[in-house]
Amino acid sequence: MERPVRKGELLLRQGQSGQKTFKIVKTGIVVMLCSGEDGVERPIGLFGAGQPLGSTALVQEPAAVSCRTLTAGRICEVPVEAVLQQGLLDSELLRGLAQSYAHTNARLADWARIARIRGVTGQLAATLLQLANLQRSSLVRLPSHQVLAALLSTTRETIARTLRQLALRHGLVRRDRWHCEIQRDILIGLAGGPAQQAGT
Repeated sequence: MERPVRKGELLLRQGQSGQKTFKIVKTGIVVMLCSGEDGVERPIGLFGAGQPLGSTALVQEPAAVSCRTLTAGRICEVPVEAVLQQGLLDSELLRGLAQSYAHTNARLADWARIARIRGVTGQLAATLLQLANLQRSSLVRLPSHQVLAALLSTTRETIARTLRQLALRHGLVRRDRWHCEIQRDILIGLAGGPAQQAGT
């Protein structure tokens, strides 16, 4: 079943067991969150179309992370009980699940790499490139400064200042409050080129 989702909707709760459906993102952006021993949820990455959510329910495991929508969009929901009762959990589906886990791990590795880039300028440049890939467009819909700050472990003020600096360096062109046109080659340079290595 396909249905719309609103901005800010909680799609998955870490540790939740007995989910009745697993979900696949059709359109929109979701933030993946994880809490540790302190119980505080922190964002670990942004994901887009094609991302499965809650598929651990198919193997009767609790959700490893939480997921919340950053934008309105659409998701497909697949009833877990129907999959199990109709014997659909076959080798083909398991292979598909394994592939989806591999893709998720690759995306999480990308976000871990971004967190280790030296300097917020490089981190934000790399984040904008990831968002362009997720949205499949050079016209990027920006998350809030609060979300970007939490993702990169900095402040909203630093995000706002760094976005202005990226614009001055021609890495992006602001179209309105929520959208910017990225200049991919410049951002790639800032995210990992010689200027970044020099301490940008």
